[in-house]
Amino acid sequence: MTPNSPQNFYHPEDDLEAYALGALDAAAALAVESHLSHCFHCSRTLAALETAAAALALAVPQEQPPARLQAGLMAQLPPVAAAETKRGPAVAPAGRAGIGNYLLPLAAVLVIGLFAASLLLNFLNANRLNSLQQESAAAAARLNQLESGRAAADTQLERLAAGTAHADTAIRGLMATNYLMAQQPQPLPLQSTSGDSQSEGLLLVTRDGRRAVLMLTNTARETPARSYRVWLARNGQQVPMGIINVDDSGWGTMPLNPPESLYGFDWVNLTVDEPTMDDNLAGELALQTRIVSPYSR
Repeated sequence: MTPNSPQNFYHPEDDLEAYALGALDAAAALAVESHLSHCFHCSRTLAALETAAAALALAVPQEQPPARLQAGLMAQLPPVAAAETKRGPAVAPAGRAGIGNYLLPLAAVLVIGLFAASLLLNFLNANRLNSLQQESAAAAARLNQLESGRAAADTQLERLAAGTAHADTAIRGLMATNYLMAQQPQPLPLQSTSGDSQSEGLLLVTRDGRRAVLMLTNTARETPARSYRVWLARNGQQVPMGIINVDDSGWGTMPLNPPESLYGFDWVNLTVDEPTMDDNLAGELALQTRIVSPYSR
């Protein structure tokens, strides 16, 4: 903020109008002049008031007052002035103040005072309106920033929630894997159905086939889809077992709890999951393994 800023100190705006008309006493006029020496804001306002006063004074026509008004004013004059006025001619000689010379400045002062008050009021209202508009624009900009920040925070929270859910799934998968590893499970490798795919997987099955864990790796490099549907196939029929999700590195785990021993099925198939796909429909086949019972070897 500059030293001449209107918000930096008190402004004698109520005295500027009277100062422009020369109606202040000496002490008040001296205070206004001292303020004007370092306040550009009030100096500009005073210049506008003085311009208006000068223009209105020149616009007042030179007319004789009505006889009734002239008589009333003469009655208010001091006795000496009233006697001189009565003895004088209709048009006062040079050096003497006739009644018209009293009334014309009085009318000019009244008109100029009203106009100056109106001008000052309009000027102050314009300043207040401009200040309110600036505050409104600043508030709107701040609101937009808050809305943008809230949208960014909501997006971040959604990502955090998705990451937390994926981490919980991975932890449960690792726990199931550790449990199965203690029981010396049978490993069944999953093979990609595409010759140029780097996707790999492993199915760990308990010896009774009642529990299993599915593990995937490198799947994110093959397709933008980050989830696969798991099916148990037998005699051309497929039983859905759920969806396995993978992270950005292409790693994913999923425990399997089949309705019966896995060894009663022929294949474990993984198909690409599509959000708009019906739950009972299989998409494109991506990985599969043939289920072989350890007792048949």
